[in-house]
Amino acid sequence: MGIEIERRFLVDGRNEKPWRTGKSSEMVQFYLADVSHIDGKLFWNGIELIEEDRAISNIVTWRIRQVGEEVVMAAKGRRIGAVATEYEWDLPFDLYKSLPLNGLPTIHKTRHYWTGKDGLLWEVDEYEGEISGLIIAEVELEEENQDVIVPDWVGMELTHLPGWSNSSLSMMIKDSEQN
Repeated sequence: MGIEIERRFLVDGRNEKPWRTGKSSEMVQFYLADVSHIDGKLFWNGIELIEEDRAISNIVTWRIRQVGEEVVMAAKGRRIGAVATEYEWDLPFDLYKSLPLNGLPTIHKTRHYWTGKDGLLWEVDEYEGEISGLIIAEVELEEENQDVIVPDWVGMELTHLPGWSNSSLSMMIKDSEQN
């Protein structure tokens, strides 16, 4: 189990985009419901995903993220302030390709990696599809009260606002597609 500590900000993409000067990755994220932990294994939709002997509890979000041929499954606990528990596992690409993921809440985005003046790595997500134009920047921290030099191109802080997680955004998209 790990702890994720991050601050998130809305970004106005109408001006210069300094975060686009470095490395970037195309990502797709699928959000799963009803993941079961039985006899040291994680199952979804009757399919064994991985072996996991650790006790896993208080998970509110299960996600599979694909970047190229790298696939990572994550389980996240409820966020309290900027802090949440997080578990991650690599999934074999062949297993990922066999999963029935169509119709699940999904996010498509390009993630840009930008280093701030304080040396912290910012991940700037430019969303595609139904929420194209939305840009959110996040920075992972070692401790919740860590000093951060916030770039002048970020706007309103979203860290403590409900409804701005990738999981919430994916559900909003799925709901809008059903109407």
